[in-house]
Amino acid sequence: MVSFGPAIGSLLWTGLGAVIAWNGWQSHTDEQERVGDAVEVQAEITDLGVTETQQATDENEAGPRTTRTEYAPRVTFEYAFEGDEYTSDNVEPPSAGADTTVRYPDESGARSHLEEYDEGQTVTAYVDPDAPGEGFLERETNTVRNLAIVGVGGLMMVVGVAALAASVVVL
Repeated sequence: MVSFGPAIGSLLWTGLGAVIAWNGWQSHTDEQERVGDAVEVQAEITDLGVTETQQATDENEAGPRTTRTEYAPRVTFEYAFEGDEYTSDNVEPPSAGADTTVRYPDESGARSHLEEYDEGQTVTAYVDPDAPGEGFLERETNTVRNLAIVGVGGLMMVVGVAALAASVVVL
């Protein structure tokens, strides 16, 4: 009797790896384009603060469910671009639906990220002309994170293909 279960599982693993790698690559290229195409504008800081969120975690399958508190710096700023007024709170460039918000395990870490800003301060912000409502303050990108996602997806694809080849040989 021939079993196709291992081959199907290998194909699913390979496909999942391809989707993960593709999403990482899309985030990388989208972020690079936004930063590369961005133009400088003058912006005014209108609000500073720290946002606290509770993140549910599982210790293990049999263990209790716990929560972890994370803190994110919040910088809201207003700017004008081509005659229109905008408000944004993107510190880093937005990236293809990925949340680029820097999170800290303690409030002091998030507050330290805000030290260079003051309410009412005029700063340089960056605007992608194709998405003027998504201005950002720092031209830094998440290249390492995005390429790590591509690497994880690629590794999953390699494992899936190797498992598929092994299952074909066994069949």
